[in-house]
Amino acid sequence: MQVVMDIISYIVDLGSYIFVPMLMCLIGMLFGLKFSKAVKAGATVGIGLVGVSIVSTLTSNSLGPVINEMVDVLNLNLTAIDVGGSPAAAVGFGGLIGATLIVIIVVVNIIMVALKLTNTVNVDIYNFWYFAITAGFVNLVTGNFWLGILAGVTHAILGLKVADVMAHRTQQIIGIEAIAIPHGFAAASAPLFLLLDKIYDHIPFLAHKKIEDDYQENEKKGIGHYIGAIFGERIYLGLIMGMFFGIVAGYDFKGIADVTIKTAALMELFPTVVKMMVNGLIPISNQAKKFFTKHFADRELYIGLDSAVTIGHPVTIAVGFLMIPVFMLLAAILPGNTTLPLGEVPFAAFYVCFATIVHRANKRRTIVSSLIFIPIVLWVSSWAAPMFTQLAADAGMELVAEGMQATTMALGNLFILIPTLLAEIPVVGAIVLVVVDIVAIFGGKYLEKYYAKEDAAFEETIGIESL
Repeated sequence: MQVVMDIISYIVDLGSYIFVPMLMCLIGMLFGLKFSKAVKAGATVGIGLVGVSIVSTLTSNSLGPVINEMVDVLNLNLTAIDVGGSPAAAVGFGGLIGATLIVIIVVVNIIMVALKLTNTVNVDIYNFWYFAITAGFVNLVTGNFWLGILAGVTHAILGLKVADVMAHRTQQIIGIEAIAIPHGFAAASAPLFLLLDKIYDHIPFLAHKKIEDDYQENEKKGIGHYIGAIFGERIYLGLIMGMFFGIVAGYDFKGIADVTIKTAALMELFPTVVKMMVNGLIPISNQAKKFFTKHFADRELYIGLDSAVTIGHPVTIAVGFLMIPVFMLLAAILPGNTTLPLGEVPFAAFYVCFATIVHRANKRRTIVSSLIFIPIVLWVSSWAAPMFTQLAADAGMELVAEGMQATTMALGNLFILIPTLLAEIPVVGAIVLVVVDIVAIFGGKYLEKYYAKEDAAFEETIGIESL
């Protein structure tokens, strides 16, 4: 067992841009893709990941300082520091429970696929750290290692079932066949967005419209048309947001100009590098579809991927950048919040990416849902801070100065919160988690059929996407 743990730890430590291309190449060949094409596809995915890493570094380097200045200007005296997702992953994998959980979740996923309890094969192993954090929290508060494992597995199962339910819509919006998103954070945001989507159906202002309706020529175009045109263009939005950041931070002309052009560049670069990753996934996805069609004639299986493949959508990019100042302002005024948004703020698009999918790229719905969701993220990440700080200390990591707490907005996660609270129920915590798993598995089957009918009706009347 220890040998298996050591091998998994070594592979994960290679970094996502190394082991993910290797894994994609292997998956491609297992599905019957020729060696040369599998290598090219895997390498292309790796290049895309490197590109995302480079742009993410540029995002952090360009927006990090201006956000720090905004923190000072807004006088955000908050005690739980958002250290970012990478340190959180290190904490998640930093103990025995994280390494053990990887093996168990892989086995559970295989069993569920074999028993037709899920159609998603989650290959996004790096992001298993979300499940490991859930397990770590439960182990910390209950002192029960195996109850922690059960909570982590529950988080994983919930993600798989959300991926199943939203698979068709994900494929339509992102444009890649045979994929799904069981990501530990993105999938956890889906239930709220799905609930809100039903409410929006009764609000005329948020109604879906056919894409072509936007291109009908009107003799008179009001100011709303021109504002929409400006904010609908990534470059214009980037210029406006960058200028706003620089002005609020109190930069001089050179500083404002620098952050303005770099923000506009980020708006354009993110979709470009994500497209490279998508281009690598397409041949693997197509081959997987052929394989499943041949060997599982009665099944439609999906490759479970990182939510990064969704980030290139223009609605996600636009709304994500709009949410950066919202994170800062809400952190300053939200009662009960202790989280100081820093490390994850530049990556706000990752926090709203699933809203784009659920709302079928309806920008108004995505914006409203994001405004509702962000306070929840801040509150839950504040709740998580004491436990995360302790987990980090147990793993030998001092992430913040003495007297402060560490957190990250990625911990503002309902699929971490709910299993942890349920596991704490005296005596019956484990039973409750098992019941949640059973309800998720079989309730998910019902929801798959329900949303399949809904998607079919929508595509027949509106199309794939909406305004």
